[in-house]
Amino acid sequence: MKALLVASVLAMSAASAQAADAPTFRLCTGNEAGNYFRAGHVLKSKASSLKVEVVQTQGSLDNLDKVVAGQCDGAFVQSDALLVYSARNAAALSSIERAGILYQEQAHLLCNRSAKIGRIVDLTKANTIAVGPDGSGARTTWDGFVLADKKRYAPVQIDTRAGVRALSAVADGSQVQCMLWVGALNASFVKTDAQAQGDRIVLAGTDDRDMAHTRDARGQLVYAYGEIPAGTYPRIQPGGTLYGTKAIGTISVDALFVTGLAWVNANERSYDALLRAFAAAKPAIATLVQPQ
Repeated sequence: MKALLVASVLAMSAASAQAADAPTFRLCTGNEAGNYFRAGHVLKSKASSLKVEVVQTQGSLDNLDKVVAGQCDGAFVQSDALLVYSARNAAALSSIERAGILYQEQAHLLCNRSAKIGRIVDLTKANTIAVGPDGSGARTTWDGFVLADKKRYAPVQIDTRAGVRALSAVADGSQVQCMLWVGALNASFVKTDAQAQGDRIVLAGTDDRDMAHTRDARGQLVYAYGEIPAGTYPRIQPGGTLYGTKAIGTISVDALFVTGLAWVNANERSYDALLRAFAAAKPAIATLVQPQ
């Protein structure tokens, strides 16, 4: 009995020592109200053999800045953030590794009904689109579109308003005709806030098929082409030919998990554990963005 007790104490001491020696992984996410921040805490709950510190940030570009600077060891970012970031700092990507995909996000274009804009390619220099502040998800996607097709998108005027403030400006329509919002289907902002303005706002397509051929500095495809199914947002989707609503073409981006190679190379065994934790966390992370 005494030997069993001693063995138990030694095992507990070894586990405590292992926990004390476990490295800390600083994970840059996003705003505390967003899916990236919540997904970070899901990953943290699955990483029992290392310490995950979830860091609130300003978004994908801020995350990449912090990983490159060594202030974070990894991050969740939009796939087009790598495209935009490499245009500003191409060499920096050599210190970052793509570790996995969380889920897909769709580019939603919300326009004033009187503007008569059915697709993103209908925007001209006479239009203003709200894309949020520099570094935000929508602004990053818009900057990616401009990089991919300067002739078409650079002349369009942009506005830095975001969220409900931008939505109200679009509903008014006098200064801002459209807004871009990037996120998973059925997020509350579009499902609730945008649909509440359904008498003045309509969902337009972001299906510029040329975007689906865009590649980042590493040759990876940045965007995918898909659709928002009919009936997803019944108050703001265009009507079908006979009844109901019709599907809307959209460009989608991957929400990526990236890691800093400095941390990876210094903690190879712990990195294996982190990747296992990420794989275990993905089903729970998916429930954050599944249609309700």
